[in-house]
Amino acid sequence: MSPKKIIQARDIVKDIRTGLTDAELMEKYGLSAKGLESAFQKLVNSRIMTVAEVYGQARFGEDTVIIDDVRACARHLLTVAVPIYECEKPDQKGLLRDVTERGLGIIGIEARIGEVKCLVIPCRGFLDVDHIWFEAECMWSQAGKPPDRWAGGFQITKISKEDLNRLRELIQFLTLS
Repeated sequence: MSPKKIIQARDIVKDIRTGLTDAELMEKYGLSAKGLESAFQKLVNSRIMTVAEVYGQARFGEDTVIIDDVRACARHLLTVAVPIYECEKPDQKGLLRDVTERGLGIIGIEARIGEVKCLVIPCRGFLDVDHIWFEAECMWSQAGKPPDRWAGGFQITKISKEDLNRLRELIQFLTLS
């Protein structure tokens, strides 16, 4: 078992407040996605930062689907399992781990950093539509054992205004926010 990493709170707080992405924070501090999430939780639990500071505040215009600030959208943990799959591989489903209007965490879909995928969230049972389609770039990935435990973080790069509105509805329906 490897020793736990010691990270100075003032250093990571400064980096979060200057807008480093999750991928940049993981690289800088040598953390996995789970380790970064643990660091975020410790900052909130110790009241060094608020949830809003760590996860950001949603800022978006009504007339656009371009979202520029990586930390602009709050991360929402899901209350139920939500399937997701690649357009080209609908039989190989993964699961959403967390979601924002900007990106999502996925378990069970293999991806490499920088890889762009067309992804689909089937919505039957959640919304009055069949699917939400979008394109997303892998920002971090972690191989899993067994392979269906592969984990990755994706930034949405292309989404129609209609599908973005559906994603907002899905977030409202499925989260504790």
